[in-house]
Amino acid sequence: MHFAGKSIQGRRDYQQDRILFRSENDCFIAAVADGMGGYSGGELASQIVVDVCARRFEIFSSAPDPEGIERMILDIVGESREQIRKKSEEKEELKSMGTTLTVAAGCGGEYVVGNIGDSRTYLVTGSRIEQLTKDNSFVQEYREKYSGEEMDEAVLRNVSNALTRSLSGTDYEADVYPGGNRRFTIGEGDVLLLCSDGLIVDKIGDVGPRLLKLTRESGSPSKAANALIDWAYVNGSTDNISVILAYPGEWVTSGRWDFLNPFRRP
Repeated sequence: MHFAGKSIQGRRDYQQDRILFRSENDCFIAAVADGMGGYSGGELASQIVVDVCARRFEIFSSAPDPEGIERMILDIVGESREQIRKKSEEKEELKSMGTTLTVAAGCGGEYVVGNIGDSRTYLVTGSRIEQLTKDNSFVQEYREKYSGEEMDEAVLRNVSNALTRSLSGTDYEADVYPGGNRRFTIGEGDVLLLCSDGLIVDKIGDVGPRLLKLTRESGSPSKAANALIDWAYVNGSTDNISVILAYPGEWVTSGRWDFLNPFRRP
């Protein structure tokens, strides 16, 4: 697996995002964590999570087994939660510390995605993009509750940054995709795009088409990562902005990619 990743402080006074990507023994992991809970708390929580990801992946990749990918993700969440809980009890200013986490991990061409909070993982395949994760947010809950009805955009924008779940000292669990101990398949020409919510400048609308265009029309992975972050910043993102692009083979740009791969389902 190959990667390109970038994380910037953006318009925030401090950087609470952390990213991680590694590949070994035909296995890979990519993770984005967006910390919250004040300067020291958010920074610490997101660092705890990526450190746990690295340690658990090292164990997993030493004896890879596709059947164990989902278990590894759940273990990452469980261990991170316990470490964050212990740290949050040490100082009053750390009481509200927490983080989001979106993580893709796999081996042998198969992968699983875990998510808690509103960081996201997308799959870009052929000329299509799909959001593999679902935000744990009030916007998502409101959208589901009033599906098929005219929604109050003012209400949505008022709660656009409010989460319903995060990785903190609470007992919230992560969502796992596709779930049920099933796995996605990734092929040549596919790209996994992981990002913090700083990249999602419009949480009410659908930014997918723009992310697809920027990813596929860039000449290289690093150029794609830069283009995505530059677009979010120019279009008003007020948060830290992080993105990882993970792909299994040769980087494919427009003019070659439209019919390379069918849309892959688990």
